[in-house]
Amino acid sequence: MNILVALLHHIAAFTLVSTLLAELVLIRQPLTLSSARSLRFIDNIYGMSAMLIIVLGVLRVIYFEKGQDYYLHNHAFMLKITAFIVVGLLSVYPTVVFLRWGKSLKLNQLPILPEGQARSIQTILKLELTGIVFILAGAVLMAKGYSM
Repeated sequence: MNILVALLHHIAAFTLVSTLLAELVLIRQPLTLSSARSLRFIDNIYGMSAMLIIVLGVLRVIYFEKGQDYYLHNHAFMLKITAFIVVGLLSVYPTVVFLRWGKSLKLNQLPILPEGQARSIQTILKLELTGIVFILAGAVLMAKGYSM
């Protein structure tokens, strides 16, 4: 069971990164009905993968790995969790923008995306991807036995 939970945790993490990259590619192009729908769909997958990472991560910490005491006193783990929280908080703005497009898309109308807002979302997505680097750094340090 430990291996299955770890595998699903990693698949969810790769899915999360893939969705961020897909959103960045789409938001850099002129918005169309198709790309707006895709952004909403991809962002839903992003959210589901983030939730799956949380659930599986909690299960791993409590039941399948080294135990809560090890993780909650490990600075590398805290780096990883802090970066994950920051990435999650950054993701709120793009998600809210994409959700607001729902009514327009149901009416087959192109949502309004001012250029400044598109640039802001691009910046946020890049910051989220940068945050992923810190998550990975924490994971590598943990795997190598460092607690910082």
